Amino acid sequence: VMSLVSSFKGLNLSSRYKSIGSTIRCASSGRSKRGLYDGKDIRSGNNVPFSHKKTKRTFKPNVFKKRLYSEILDEMIQFHATSSALRTIDKMGGLDNYLLSGKVTQGEGWYVKQ
Repeated sequence: VMSLVSSFKGLNLSSRYKSIGSTIRCASSGRSKRGLYDGKDIRSGNNVPFSHKKTKRTFKPNVFKKRLYSEILDEMIQFHATSSALRTIDKMGGLDNYLLSGKVTQGEGWYVKQ
């Protein structure tokens, strides 16, 4: 697969795709870099009515603008967070434990982590 990607010398695939081992994965979208998305991103699929005439659609993550409390900074910080990220934050025992767990590697959460 990597030889296939390297054979397209005219195309700049490195900015959109990352190579991980022997597989190629699409880089996360700009939307998921805006907040605590917990691995969720925009997906695509089909609307399928009774007539089975499929039309394309997108599935967007369930995003909220929330103020979360950081015990280390002793202040409320505003994030864009998905519902699954909020559940994970509760499960890990707070925002600080979630940010320090290593799940957050980019976006708003990464800047606060630094």
